[in-house]
Amino acid sequence: MHRLLFSFFVLNIYTVFSVYSQTDKLRLLVSGNSKQQTEIIDSIGYQKTHSDFNALNSEFKTLKKDLSLLGFFDLTELESLQKKDSIYFSKIDIGNRYKKITLYIPNNQKALRQYIERLSIPIRNDSIEVDTPFAKAFLEQLSLLASEDGKPFTSFQFRQITKKSKKILAGILHSTEDTTRYIDNIVIKDYENISQGFLKYYAGFKTGKAFNQSELITQSDALDKLPFITIKKDPEVLFTNDSTTVYVYASRKSNNRFDGFIGFATNEETNRLRLDGYLDLVLTNNLNYGEQLTLNYKSDGDDQQQLNIKATLPYLFKSPIGAEFQLALFRKDSTFSETSQTVSLFYQLGRQTKASLGYKRKQSENLQDNFTNTNILNYTQDRVLGAFDYTVLENNVLFPERTVFNTTLEAGVRNTDNMRETQFSIDTKLQHTFKLNAKNHIFLRNKTQTLISDNFLTNELFRFGGIISIRGFEENSIFANLQSTLNTEYRYILAPTLYIHSIIDAGYFENELLDQRSRLFSIGFGAGILTKSGVFKINIANGRNEDQELLLSNTRIHLRLEARF
Repeated sequence: MHRLLFSFFVLNIYTVFSVYSQTDKLRLLVSGNSKQQTEIIDSIGYQKTHSDFNALNSEFKTLKKDLSLLGFFDLTELESLQKKDSIYFSKIDIGNRYKKITLYIPNNQKALRQYIERLSIPIRNDSIEVDTPFAKAFLEQLSLLASEDGKPFTSFQFRQITKKSKKILAGILHSTEDTTRYIDNIVIKDYENISQGFLKYYAGFKTGKAFNQSELITQSDALDKLPFITIKKDPEVLFTNDSTTVYVYASRKSNNRFDGFIGFATNEETNRLRLDGYLDLVLTNNLNYGEQLTLNYKSDGDDQQQLNIKATLPYLFKSPIGAEFQLALFRKDSTFSETSQTVSLFYQLGRQTKASLGYKRKQSENLQDNFTNTNILNYTQDRVLGAFDYTVLENNVLFPERTVFNTTLEAGVRNTDNMRETQFSIDTKLQHTFKLNAKNHIFLRNKTQTLISDNFLTNELFRFGGIISIRGFEENSIFANLQSTLNTEYRYILAPTLYIHSIIDAGYFENELLDQRSRLFSIGFGAGILTKSGVFKINIANGRNEDQELLLSNTRIHLRLEARF
């Protein structure tokens, strides 16, 4: 009985409190002198619920001001604000709309004239003409331009508005200019050890620059697209009489990546199942400098092995200059081996572009017991290289890169026991994802390599084939002095963590040593899913050259897991 009375008491208290909370809010309702006028008033979208009368009355005044800016200059208040319970209502006659307003620009408003010229609005006889429906947007554009120039508190007003004719108003456009604000301090919240190079040269956060709110948001978004930084919210600004401080809310995100796949195919000689594999370990920003260490290992399941180690050190000494070091090892069963070392310096031209200049030395050794194959010789290569990279990142785990373009030019000499040869090579990669809509994407990637030389050796040719180049073929099974591949995918996004895609690849290669020229094709399908362990991908593709029929035995299945930790 006591519990029942207590529950009844609590229920009544809650009901009274709920009713009081609902009636504590004030509502504003404004109607026109006709149904059409009321629809125009409602289309402005004024706020109807308020906590007190001062806020409500201020909103009512703003509404009338917005109507007058839209050209309803003859607005009259038929019924002033009247209260009924918690509702304040008013009836107004907005009158006829004036279609244009002629604004006089005072001669002493030089900055104002410059803003107008930047909007490509012609000034004739010290006046401009603006359509009244866009008058408010016009003032907002002027305010935005002033803010971009570091003057966020510059204000613009229409003054002394009068009737010029039945459809045109006249007035004076006036501005109150603020002094230019410069960024004095940049405070990083939560991630104090953020790389100053990425903050200053990649994103563009610098002290001494004129304050620009829209630019700050763009810079913050650029940081957010980096795989090892997360931005929690837009930058905030604290203005005082003598300083401007920008607060950036960034946190560190782990982005070490382990990427690997297992391939299944049929050995052409034994007709047995053969496994090939690929491991790619990328360690990023573990020292908070944005540095990257890559270890790549690849095996084709027989006697072909490849190891690449690369270290990238960006923004050395907080400058736009970085360095890259690479060691590559390759062994083809008992035929030949290769070792190459590359060192280069790069300059970050902009957020998405960089240029590199470096030196590469390569050595190859013939491992055969007898030297019957004269196309495989011991040699050394010394080359200088230049490279250009352009990358547009996306804040998307499944598809982190929107656009990639890089090209590398190499020039140097190849020395064998009895010959010295001048050589050039070009290596270009271009990929882009076309977003048709939220669910449909088209992915294209082209990679082209060319070796220019008077004669060639087997152990210096490009090697391609497999999931990274053209799917449906064995890894690094094709040798060429010229090769070009095109990978295409139509991607359908089933869910934010799941997509399926087609595989249509094509390629062309030339091997001058074998006097061979051939076109390659592959078709198939695949899928990707974001799991707790990472992105799991499966590709099933069948590859053939132009002289072959489509054989089921040429089908290859690749399983790939890209885990981040």
